Amino acid sequence: MIVRYDSVSELPNEWDSVVGDNIYLTRKFLAFMETADREKKTYYGVYDSSGKLDTVFETIERRGYNLGMFTRLNFKIKITMVYVPLSVTRPGIEYGECLEEAAEFIRGLKGYKIFLNLPDMELNGYAKGLTCPKCVLKIAWNSFDEYMDSLRSNYRYRFRKALKKAAPLKLRYLNGGEEFTDEMYKLYEQVYEKSRIRVEKLTPEFFRGEFFEIFVLEDGEGVRGFVQLLANGDELVFEFVGLDYSVQSKYDTYLAMLLEIIRYAIEHGFKTVDFGQTADDTKLKLGSEYIYLYAYLNHKNRLLNAVCKKLAHRLEYRPVTEKFDVFKK
Repeated sequence: MIVRYDSVSELPNEWDSVVGDNIYLTRKFLAFMETADREKKTYYGVYDSSGKLDTVFETIERRGYNLGMFTRLNFKIKITMVYVPLSVTRPGIEYGECLEEAAEFIRGLKGYKIFLNLPDMELNGYAKGLTCPKCVLKIAWNSFDEYMDSLRSNYRYRFRKALKKAAPLKLRYLNGGEEFTDEMYKLYEQVYEKSRIRVEKLTPEFFRGEFFEIFVLEDGEGVRGFVQLLANGDELVFEFVGLDYSVQSKYDTYLAMLLEIIRYAIEHGFKTVDFGQTADDTKLKLGSEYIYLYAYLNHKNRLLNAVCKKLAHRLEYRPVTEKFDVFKK
């Protein structure tokens, strides 16, 4: 049995017990997103034959979604997405034995439908293609100096050079979301406008949420960059970034901030850093590894669905193939 919920206030108490460590599908985070994001969301619970809640998912309808975003094609469509509307690496579904029932329900909806950020599996009736992998760094050091010492000399030299260039900048952690300013949001907009892959644009309210830790790098002229972090158990998630591109080359701000994320993760006892799904080359050179994620696409029309299956491989993401030998043996 599948039950639809139109607001977080309707979700059953057992919802969070199904989502596990997917913080983005917890009732508290979903309630926050109802206030921080303008898109209409719908929630579903799938109950097994004994009446136990087994699978939960979230959908949004989006117009102008570019199905060819990983290619030179510009194929914009209206689509129903099973997705966390944040461009993060977690899926918009957490499932048990009722996954196929949920997939069948989504197949029955009109038009195009897509599951994003699922592992490699087979979903009956769906085309499958690789989406952006996530870059994950396993923390195996007791200090940042130990991390730096573990690097091969060419990477260590590059990172020390970045930290030296950024040394004139002051590192400061915000004391609550009310300190996130319009100036900082404009730095996020700079990054958004330069991004080749755009799914949605976040609101200033999102960056002021209680879930996040934000640090900034600033000089006498103001903030030159910021990083938004989310603690999810023993996992540290790199959420979003803002950059002043006019001084990016002067300070090497982006790389310096990524290194500060690693420092923060080590000093606060995290086991992994989820660096997200973009700028793969830079993040792999930090020592991250790919975890491959897949998209599953369906159209109710059989002919169009056959076309989806035929074209899926051509539309999928092309990951970095070069192997980086970052650490000493």
